[in-house]
Amino acid sequence: MLPDGALADERTQSRLGDGGLDELLGCLWPGDCQTCGGSLGSGPPALVVDELDVLTRASLHHRSCRAPEWNDSFLVRATSSALLSWRTVVLLLPFQDQGREIRAAGLLVNPGLEEVPLARDRGGWHPGVEPSFTSAGLTHPSAGLPIGMPAAGLTGWADGTSLGVSIRGWTEPYESRAEPEICGAVRELGGFLLIVTHAVNPSQLTTGKLMQAFESPATLTGWAHTDPG
Repeated sequence: MLPDGALADERTQSRLGDGGLDELLGCLWPGDCQTCGGSLGSGPPALVVDELDVLTRASLHHRSCRAPEWNDSFLVRATSSALLSWRTVVLLLPFQDQGREIRAAGLLVNPGLEEVPLARDRGGWHPGVEPSFTSAGLTHPSAGLPIGMPAAGLTGWADGTSLGVSIRGWTEPYESRAEPEICGAVRELGGFLLIVTHAVNPSQLTTGKLMQAFESPATLTGWAHTDPG
């Protein structure tokens, strides 16, 4: 979430509506300009939406780098994914299984603080998650959390001090330091829950924000199987 909001042009406001704009801004976080790579600093950044046939993205920029706009001209200024800031955090999540409580490890990833895909759904534009994650077998939490049911496109690992996952079709793995208790939960269940979301900044996570993220369309989950060896 952007503490000072963002600069949006009239066309963007009209296409999203007040509720849609608020929903989008709730999935964007201050980090680096997606044009020059410099820190966005304080104050509202420029909100830019690039609408293409294959994918529509909303991103944050210095106003001096790109003016706020909804761009559907199919002329998109190329940016590098290396400019995106991503964050991770490990969790220990309690669940009930046939009357007994189990604790599953989780790795929560925000793959891009300053950029989020948009998709047309329910009569409007809503933030979502990159298609590669769906292709890897991740699903929305409303379908049920897939504890112990591996997603085909995920490969997880835990080495006693860290937790990580590689995702089929995605450019880089994600890894985070983990306490021995977390790694023990991974060994006990043979894997962990991967949570990919734009709806929360992992460095600002609370229980309430996690529950809200599970309701967001910009969240997917999948079980990352780990090799017992």
